[in-house]
Amino acid sequence: MDTHNKKLSLTAAEARFGYQVAARLTEGNEQLPADIAERLKGIRHMVADQHRLQRARHAHVMVSAHNATATLGGPGESSSWRLRLGLLLAIPTLLFGLYALQHYQQERFVRKIADIDTALLLDNLPPQAYVDPGFTSYLRQNDG
Repeated sequence: MDTHNKKLSLTAAEARFGYQVAARLTEGNEQLPADIAERLKGIRHMVADQHRLQRARHAHVMVSAHNATATLGGPGESSSWRLRLGLLLAIPTLLFGLYALQHYQQERFVRKIADIDTALLLDNLPPQAYVDPGFTSYLRQNDG
């Protein structure tokens, strides 16, 4: 995390330096002859175009209409194999998580049923009492 903050502060310092240089060049531009000023203007436009292309290469968006996927990545194929490896690991992890959740829910359900069966077997009342409508109304009156 610290290296990321250092990179951001370094990038900010570079940007400030660039703005200061640009300001100084703009101030001195008024004292230059017209032909040199035009050449410098053309060079500035060329550098700005190169900068835009470089930024576009570093953060390109590739949308593949063939298999309806969108990926963000940096230059080169390294991001492509990292993305594939991440997806390859994410799918089994997701499936394992779903299986574990289903297994947990099933165990919880079985424990609840077992607790009810144990209570029925250890109780002094016969099982027929639980299906008797009068007994059910008696239990409801005592709960309230």
